[in-house]
Amino acid sequence: TYLQSQVQQQWVQRYNGSGNRLDEAYSLFVDGSRNVYVTGWSVGSGTSGFDYATIKYDSSGVQRWAQRYNGPGNNLDEAYSLSVDGSGNVYVTGRSVGSGTTGFDYATVKYNSAGVQQWVQRYNGPGNGVDEPRSLKVDGSGNVYVTGHSMGSGSYYDYATVKYSSSGVQQWVQRYDGSGNADDDARSLSVDGSGNVYVTGHSMGSGTNYDYATIKYNSAGVQQWIQRYTGQGNYVDTATAVSVDGLGNVYVTGGSWGSDTTRFDYATIKYNSAGVQQWVQRYNGPTGNGDDGGTDL
Repeated sequence: TYLQSQVQQQWVQRYNGSGNRLDEAYSLFVDGSRNVYVTGWSVGSGTSGFDYATIKYDSSGVQRWAQRYNGPGNNLDEAYSLSVDGSGNVYVTGRSVGSGTTGFDYATVKYNSAGVQQWVQRYNGPGNGVDEPRSLKVDGSGNVYVTGHSMGSGSYYDYATVKYSSSGVQQWVQRYDGSGNADDDARSLSVDGSGNVYVTGHSMGSGTNYDYATIKYNSAGVQQWIQRYTGQGNYVDTATAVSVDGLGNVYVTGGSWGSDTTRFDYATIKYNSAGVQQWVQRYNGPTGNGDDGGTDL
């Protein structure tokens, strides 16, 4: 009762896009001044399909600006991840239909603190098919990192991780095709203070179905190590989140098929900075012996 009395709604803000139809928020960020940033997709007026829609509210819930992005294909544009740097610049990424026959591409947009678009960068993979980013991070120098999955040339989906400078110049692209030469889907990304990049997701193994696959790149994009995790059930293991601490230890979580539960469990792993596994902890919920999956860390 005491806690309930202390929790009071401060504000609610709603956004109805110009198309007066479906508007769906997908990612949220709060900066050090308690400004709130939201992005997702929204039906536009005079545009075909969805547009990115990114909004900034101040700490009182007053809308400061709303910006929309309609890609060159004038079709579906869906933002999935958002981050803000120390100067209040806002970075958004998602998938966006390109012009011609490129299908969905990565489309990453930078706005300044006033919501004025600074640049847009698009990435179309070698397979010229679906390229879909899922995670974006920005470091202390304003470098931007994006990861997700991208159609390869004869290799189905691969991890594809891209680094841009603060001015939007592409620094490098790294792709990863797992040992099973099938679908590989990066879901989460983290960056440490030295600019090392950590990516995780699921990757088809050789005889192991999907495994966690976690990769470390240095600031120049050179792969330092890769670690794979096959769960007790030797079946589907899908990592969804990665984080790194101040000592360079790496933590990964997701859902992993158990050996005796015949369902998914949480499976959380710690690696040291050299990629050596320190421990694995699994969690099977107390009732129903049903599916359990970690989604954030």
